[in-house]
Amino acid sequence: MSKKNKIDKSQLISILEDIILSEGLSGLSIRKVAAKANISIGGVQYIFGNKEAMIQAVLEKNEDEYNQHIKNLSKSDDSKYSELKAHIEYISKYNSTKEFDKISKVITILLQDKSVFEGLHEWHSSALKSIDTNTEEGRKLRLAFLFSEVMFTAMNLNYVKLSDKEQKEVFEDLKTFLL
Repeated sequence: MSKKNKIDKSQLISILEDIILSEGLSGLSIRKVAAKANISIGGVQYIFGNKEAMIQAVLEKNEDEYNQHIKNLSKSDDSKYSELKAHIEYISKYNSTKEFDKISKVITILLQDKSVFEGLHEWHSSALKSIDTNTEEGRKLRLAFLFSEVMFTAMNLNYVKLSDKEQKEVFEDLKTFLL
């Protein structure tokens, strides 16, 4: 079996995601990544070092993509809550796409890792603390944010199954009544 000379980190991250999706975090190993990428174990270790760094690389890739979406969605909104509103829009707009489905499943699996869970918990806490609930706008935004997170989680875990049309209607109602 010949090994490739050049190691493409983004290709390796895609392989990491595929392994995580098919086998969970317990199935992720340097040896398995090397075999699927057709490179040496040392090549994977050179790029990532260890399993924790592989998990971090997947998380960072998904955070970068998320941040780019939020930046694009909030660029025409200069309000105090533009990023939170963009987050809600992101969930409502992309929830029924194949790529979003993949990302959400990867993140859900990554939550098994304590540092990932703590980081997401901290992000949610920070987002909620940034909302001034002494105003009607703030109270509505808090409800919209929490509702969108619950819908995302319930649909991602298949607790709630809605057609694309129903999802769109629910999120449009959310935006109409609360934003």
